[in-house]
Amino acid sequence: MRLLIAALAILILAGTLAAPIVLRGGGSGEKACTRTLVYRGRRYVARQAPPTQLVQAIAIGVGLARGCDASPSNVDLRSLTGIKPTAAVGLAGDPSSVYVRRGLCSASSSRKLMRCLRASAFGS
Repeated sequence: MRLLIAALAILILAGTLAAPIVLRGGGSGEKACTRTLVYRGRRYVARQAPPTQLVQAIAIGVGLARGCDASPSNVDLRSLTGIKPTAAVGLAGDPSSVYVRRGLCSASSSRKLMRCLRASAFGS
């Protein structure tokens, strides 16, 4: 009887742990990866940006980056020309990514992202 209860408990636990993976579509073998960072209490999400449109400016501090099976780590951040750091920041040495504050310009394509971020500099 105890073995039956233990086996049932293991099945329930395994189902609970696997459910978020299946619901997010992560069980298909194709693994989605989202890099995020936290800077001054705000959460930012990595987005691709054309390197020709992304100009890093001055060093502004250190953020905590995580995601893509990497351990959380401190990273050097830079401001972006024409964009407030409350909207987006750049990672020193990475000219092809921009970290955008979560919920901001999320529907914008890569091509329109910089325009959206520059417009948000006037509104926030």
